[in-house]
Amino acid sequence: MECSCKKTVKQNPGECVLESIEIDHMVTDEKTAELRDLNQVNAKQRNCNDDVKKTVVETSQPVVGIRRRRKGFNMLRFLERFKDGKEEEAWKATEKRFRQQAPNGKLSRDKFGACIGMKKDSTDFGGELYDVLARRRGIMGAKGITLQELRAFWEDLTKEDLDSRLRIFFDLCDKNGDGKISREEVKAVLEWSASANKLKNLEKEAETFVSLIMEELDPDRNGFIEIEHMETLVKAMWNSEEEKRLQSQDSKLQASALILGRCKTPASKFLKETEEAIIANWKRIWVLILWLAINLGLFAWKFMEYREKGVFEVMGYCVSVAKGAAETLKFNMALILFLVCRGTLTKLRSTRLNSIFPFDDHIHFHMVVAVAIAVGTFLHVIMHLACDFPRLISCPNNKFMAILGSNFDFKKPSYSDLVASIPGVTGILMIMIMAFCFTLATPLFRRHKDKLPPLLQHLAGFNAFWYAHHLLVLCYVLLIIHGYFIFLVQEWYKKTTWMYVAVPVFLYVIERLLIKFYEFYDQVNVIKGVVYEGNVLALYLTKPPGFEYEKSGMYMFVKCPDISKFEWHPFSITSAPGDDYLSVHIQAVGDWTTELRNRFQKVCDPDSIKRKKGGIVRQETKLYSDYVPSESRKQYPQILIKGPYGAPAQSYKNYDILLLIGLGIGATPMISILKDLLNHIKKSDSHTTDAQKVPKRAYFYWVTKEQASFDWFKGVMDDVAEYDHDKIIEMHNHLSCVHEEGDARSVLITMLQQIQQSRGEEVDVVSGSRIRTHFARPNWEKVFAGLASKHKGSEIGVFYCGTYSLVKVLRGHCKNFSDSSRSTRFRFHKENF
Repeated sequence: MECSCKKTVKQNPGECVLESIEIDHMVTDEKTAELRDLNQVNAKQRNCNDDVKKTVVETSQPVVGIRRRRKGFNMLRFLERFKDGKEEEAWKATEKRFRQQAPNGKLSRDKFGACIGMKKDSTDFGGELYDVLARRRGIMGAKGITLQELRAFWEDLTKEDLDSRLRIFFDLCDKNGDGKISREEVKAVLEWSASANKLKNLEKEAETFVSLIMEELDPDRNGFIEIEHMETLVKAMWNSEEEKRLQSQDSKLQASALILGRCKTPASKFLKETEEAIIANWKRIWVLILWLAINLGLFAWKFMEYREKGVFEVMGYCVSVAKGAAETLKFNMALILFLVCRGTLTKLRSTRLNSIFPFDDHIHFHMVVAVAIAVGTFLHVIMHLACDFPRLISCPNNKFMAILGSNFDFKKPSYSDLVASIPGVTGILMIMIMAFCFTLATPLFRRHKDKLPPLLQHLAGFNAFWYAHHLLVLCYVLLIIHGYFIFLVQEWYKKTTWMYVAVPVFLYVIERLLIKFYEFYDQVNVIKGVVYEGNVLALYLTKPPGFEYEKSGMYMFVKCPDISKFEWHPFSITSAPGDDYLSVHIQAVGDWTTELRNRFQKVCDPDSIKRKKGGIVRQETKLYSDYVPSESRKQYPQILIKGPYGAPAQSYKNYDILLLIGLGIGATPMISILKDLLNHIKKSDSHTTDAQKVPKRAYFYWVTKEQASFDWFKGVMDDVAEYDHDKIIEMHNHLSCVHEEGDARSVLITMLQQIQQSRGEEVDVVSGSRIRTHFARPNWEKVFAGLASKHKGSEIGVFYCGTYSLVKVLRGHCKNFSDSSRSTRFRFHKENF
């Protein structure tokens, strides 16, 4: 947009819009007044921080209502999206690329796409666009185009009216330029579009969808499509998009007003953010304060105790620091073991302690305690080796015998004697084991194997981490021995190391013994196995007696003794607590999971697929391969399980409103929650009493990059569409490999969706389910703004399972859109095992 008059803007700053709102229509006088009020608030609050300034446009921005901004720009877009008012900058960047890629002054066809900012996977599309633009301009582009001709192409691609863009798209489909699009040309464009968006299933069924398009856009059965018929459909799509945009506009205005209303002065902003941080993290804060206080108290206690002993005259403050650090080490070695007693922690989650302790963060707290152990070990070792030992061996013999003689059998040791003693050897071995385990647990070794030198890559990954951590069993044995044979304490009851670790070791051993007991006496059987495209294996297992799966979102460990007798791997349970079976979905991303998938693949029989509504098989459709075990179960891999264990997602019933977000296979804990909600909906429909509290609304956003992924949970999506009459569950499936809606590369797919919707057909052409697929990734700011506007005064639980790259973004939005004055808060929970 451009302002028709700068003077108008200065005189009427209230007519300027918020940048994040992207208004595409003539707005009503009422909305203009709302915007004026918002900008008046902005004028009074000039001390807002940079984050708010990004949300609110300065008064020099374009005027609302002067002209309809870029009609059709978002519906048929040929270039990568750039911000309003940045067209000239985008052209300058294109001109720069031209000079780099066309040193002789002629840009070739194969480099056109890259020159105008397209990615490498759009080279073919760029070439097709090059041909169309050259034909329209009457340019012979076989030998390339000049900068002036490129500028002409750029002007064609950036025209604002829908008609011009529609004409270019029509010519893109009309390969021979006869002004008509034949059936063969439709098929060619559809196949090209499916390929550009990585839609393999669409490519396979191209002929069916071509018939659908021809039937809709060729009503006279002439065998070709004319531009007026395509224009009718595109404008219908445009109106549909505009209606959605207007519906979201109110929520954006209100969300922006919320941010403006909270922004006063830097000091008040800081106080407000601090208040919100304390409210959101009070459990973590008080536990950390308690933990730090205990560590400081233990350190101070031992420090002062040794400050008053005779040994202080020989070793000084070094021994006090060493003993203070040792006392914190005993406590933290006990605590870190307790934090991996998953069964105990799961039991505690169901008690009132869950209201004051952040059990969801036990893994992160485990890491914090590990760092404290490393710091304590460093202090303890350095004080002994660099200070205590040298002072001890240099102490005059008479003084040594008088003060410490009884502790060393009245024989003064040498430095080597101290190092070679039982405390010295056990200490060195513990340091080696802990250093090895600590190193393999770092993110570099856990998740970035490719960044390591080849010689170290075999020490990276989950297996190395898993086996290395079991060496810590030896570390605890050495710790007890080390604490029992220390030199400066003689009485057994003052040797307290075993007292610290006794309870955690007992709990840990009991849990391990119970696991072994269930392995031998409570085995599970494989009811059904499903292998999907996308390297995903779904296992349906019998639910063993005593398996206390009470809350959706929990996870369990799975072991396949045929692959490894020691490895356990955690997976979210995808069945609901009310189901009479257990299910997990496992993506083959490592050695163990790949081998498990391959073993089930070998015994799967595609001919054994049986479809029956309401059963287990209905949960998954369009299977790659599937089997139901026969009478002889020996041919199938044996599966053992342990659990279930608590996870952040299981606290979903604490909220009235849910925002569930899953990336790829990260949808698994959310699927369990959706199934549980569906079971509750079915009970409500059958008038079955159910006193359990359940959320009033649930919004599920599933982002995946492969079309085949939708097959994993297609049955659940269809059940939501069939049984959720009150629209309690709102599903948003996003396929990130498809170019966003409005892009010319995906507009034909959008047309297919529009055609099916207009005909009342329920099955989506992309997902094959009854839930419509959205293209590209969600705009999370719009998602949070909409929820903040729609559910004022609510506490909204945000549950996320996926890569860490999105954690910071989601946490930021939870913070920005939470408003304590209106009691609207977003509570973020990240799934971790």
